[in-house]
Amino acid sequence: MNDRKYLFIHSARRVSVVKKEEQIEEVFINEAKPINAGDLRPPEEIAHDQKRLYYKEFFKKQFKNFLVLSGAGSSIGIGEGKGGMSMWNLWKHAEETIGKENFDALCKYVDCATDKPNLESLLSLIEGHIKFSPKKNGNEAPKDKNNLPNLEEYKETILGIIRDRCSLAAPRDETKFPHVQFLRKITQRKATLPRIKIFTLNYDLLFEQAANIIGAVVLDGFSFTTPRIFSGRYFDYDIVQREKSRLKDEDNFISRLFHLYKLHGSLNWEKEKDANGNGVDGKIVMNINAAEPLMVYPRESKYENSYEQPFFEMVARFQQNLRLDDSVLVCIGYSFGDKHINAVITEALNQNPGFQLVIVNPGFDGDNEKFQMLLKEAKGSERILMVDETFVDFTHYFPEIQTYYQEPETQPVNLS
Repeated sequence: MNDRKYLFIHSARRVSVVKKEEQIEEVFINEAKPINAGDLRPPEEIAHDQKRLYYKEFFKKQFKNFLVLSGAGSSIGIGEGKGGMSMWNLWKHAEETIGKENFDALCKYVDCATDKPNLESLLSLIEGHIKFSPKKNGNEAPKDKNNLPNLEEYKETILGIIRDRCSLAAPRDETKFPHVQFLRKITQRKATLPRIKIFTLNYDLLFEQAANIIGAVVLDGFSFTTPRIFSGRYFDYDIVQREKSRLKDEDNFISRLFHLYKLHGSLNWEKEKDANGNGVDGKIVMNINAAEPLMVYPRESKYENSYEQPFFEMVARFQQNLRLDDSVLVCIGYSFGDKHINAVITEALNQNPGFQLVIVNPGFDGDNEKFQMLLKEAKGSERILMVDETFVDFTHYFPEIQTYYQEPETQPVNLS
């Protein structure tokens, strides 16, 4: 049926629904209607309960290598005072900040379509005009009735909006902070297993703030000195607890430690500068008050930036981890819009039989061409799982620690 939409698909296990005016009217479990005629629950409740049952059972398996890729969808609406925005909302915010009349004139000048808002395309076109415009200085837009400033000013205004809207404060109410709930669950597995690896395309500091709340240790590629300096070798470090009274000469790895790879940079990264304000080649430091954050902004040149440090290191680690056996990558809120990231995932699906892909995204069965391609693949593969779920709900229903491992059962001690 063409009007049927999937909420969950993993091999033969499937949950799909038929909606009318956004209300679920029919539910199909594994391509058949529910057989329990006595179930009086609303169809929507039946559908969501079933999909959650299925993905809870999937995550009961103890994967040796547990990897996460988070995109913009994991930050939307999260934050005290102001929440993260989607790319569409950033476009609207830029339009409001600049003024609709001037914004429309800017889009017309650089030949950017406004019927399908695309901030990445707009920034790329602005940069192209700055670089190749035949006008003096290569960046002056014509002064018409809108009194357009030069394109450099427009570009910096939009980049400033992106930085501002990604400066998110941790919610005071932990129940409204899904990053906290998620980290609590995934970092509780045995410390002897490979560490959890979180790769994020977001610039915000929500994962770092969540780690601070639960007392987790983050290995992020920066030194433990002051200032904190980036070097890929720090991803190869770990932390052990050495007890004076231990009987065995074994390393006792601390719990609640994970690796964090920020593939597109971060609000608190910047190039170190000398006394004259010039950047020091190759030296990247962490600074919570970074004046010029080191970030790969949404534009076509971001693929070129991925070959520079520290981004090259991050992407290389991403590829390296997806090649590991018995690994699962959980993509949360990622729309598969980055070619260089997609290429790594495609390679893993094609070359690594021990790799599984999980996609968590509300409304994945929609108009997104990449999702439709993955949905088609998922129907014939046991290695791709897709679930219609928000990050907030996914963290709530994600299974607790006992689903990763069971403590060995012991007989009660009797000293009598």
